[in-house]
Amino acid sequence: MPFELLDRLQEDKLQGLEALIDSYENATAASSGADDEGAAVADFFVDEGIGVRQSSLRLWDHHWTRALAGKIPDRQERGAMLLALLERGGHLIRRGAAIARAYADLSGNEVARLAQFEEQSRTFPLWVKECRARWEMLERPHKPLKRERITESQAAYERGEGELVSDVIARLEQGGPLVKD
Repeated sequence: MPFELLDRLQEDKLQGLEALIDSYENATAASSGADDEGAAVADFFVDEGIGVRQSSLRLWDHHWTRALAGKIPDRQERGAMLLALLERGGHLIRRGAAIARAYADLSGNEVARLAQFEEQSRTFPLWVKECRARWEMLERPHKPLKRERITESQAAYERGEGELVSDVIARLEQGGPLVKD
């Protein structure tokens, strides 16, 4: 699926939620909310916020996987667009959590997953910051391969000098060194 389509889908989702949040932020102050409708509105924003979080995670995974595979020709531009969408999604998640809390409080009812969603809304900006750092690492120069070390390792493997992974793991679990002396 082309990046443009995924980005556009996320953009459309964010625009729709922004408009909805704008209208409900203004209505929160005017609403009495002392009924089940307030709880239903809060539940709706919890669901939508969790959906934005999930679609942001999927969007990141798709772009990140393609970037690692070298399938993104204009990484800086693509990264800037991706990170802007993630930051915008994070902002909407926080606004949605605040609206959900306000309506839940007005209704006097418990709203399922609200506490979990509020926690996710607080940690989402940190995740976006980590994504930004990872994306920036893509631009770092790679260490050159040590061709002689590779050749030596291949020759040792051909001679049967290799060691089973299970033996290495067992040695490490017992506190031994990574490389056998």
